[in-house]
Order: sequence, then C-alpha cells, then structure tokens
Amino acid sequence: MDHRTAGTRTQRLLIWLSTLAMIGIITGMSWLLINGTLPLSVFGRGAIPAAEECPRGTQQPVVPDRVQISVFNTTNAPGLASEVAGDLDDRRFRIAEVDNDYLADTGFAAIIRVGDRGLRQAYTLQQHIPASMVVFDDRADFSVDLVLGSEFQEEGIEEAEDVEMVPGLLHCSAK
Repeated sequence: MDHRTAGTRTQRLLIWLSTLAMIGIITGMSWLLINGTLPLSVFGRGAIPAAEECPRGTQQPVVPDRVQISVFNTTNAPGLASEVAGDLDDRRFRIAEVDNDYLADTGFAAIIRVGDRGLRQAYTLQQHIPASMVVFDDRADFSVDLVLGSEFQEEGIEEAEDVEMVPGLLHCSAK
C-alpha cells in the first residue's frame, strides 16, 4: 500500500512530464537546426546579410602578402579548408587559421567575412575566388575569413596568372 499523498504523486508526475517535454523540445530544436529548417540566425549568428548592405565604392586591391586569411570548411568534404589554404598560401596570402565552421545554410560557394577596415583585403581575395560573396561583421582589424560552402568547387578559384588586380566593386551576393 502506498502511503504517499495524492499531492506528492501529482508533483512527481509533473516533474517527469516536464523533464520529458524539455528533452523533446531540445531534441526537436537541434534537429531543425541541423537539417537547416530553422536558420541559425534565429539565435543571432550565421545569417547571410542582404546585398543592400554592400559598399558601393571602388576598392583598390592590395598585394596578397597584406591579406591575412582564416579558412573555414562548412561542408562534409574532409580537408577542403586545408587544400584551399595551401593554394592561397602558394599565392602568398598569409594563412592565420584553418578549421571547420558551422552555418545552417551551406548552399553557397564561398563567403568572405570582413570588418569595415578589411574591404580592400576582401576585394583582393574575391578576385581570386569570383564565386564568393562578402558579408560584414564587427571585427576591427584587416583580417578576413573565407568560409567554404557546399557549392564550392576548386575549379572556381581563378588561375593565379589570370587574376587581374584592377580596382573594382565588392560583390555581396552570389554571382
């Protein structure tokens, strides 16, 4: 015979139901983030800004030695960031970091993340990877991040001798 009061049993039942509900919510949210149904931007990160935010001014290229790049892979292709970083290193870009990154939406070729001070560096890198788009963050230095997406193809990197380093405009949306 159970000597517990009805109130205690009800409390235990509510605790169990609340715990199961929380586990279900966390699991469901995780699944929605992983498969891309719920964009990571809901949590303030990972959003690709609209092209209207793109600076309209002409950018002067800089020599690759003055461009510090961190290369990030968002795809399932192992070693892609290392391969691209090696190619960029051969072109005399300074490689700061090579790692993986997570974006809920990987349906892009490449994103160049940069702050206001690194526009010329971003333009220089974009001349080597024309399928890339530039997005802005709040960094205060000249560094740039190259984020490789699922649409990236190494054939999309211009041959070094074909890159024309002439002034031009940044592209903040996919070409």
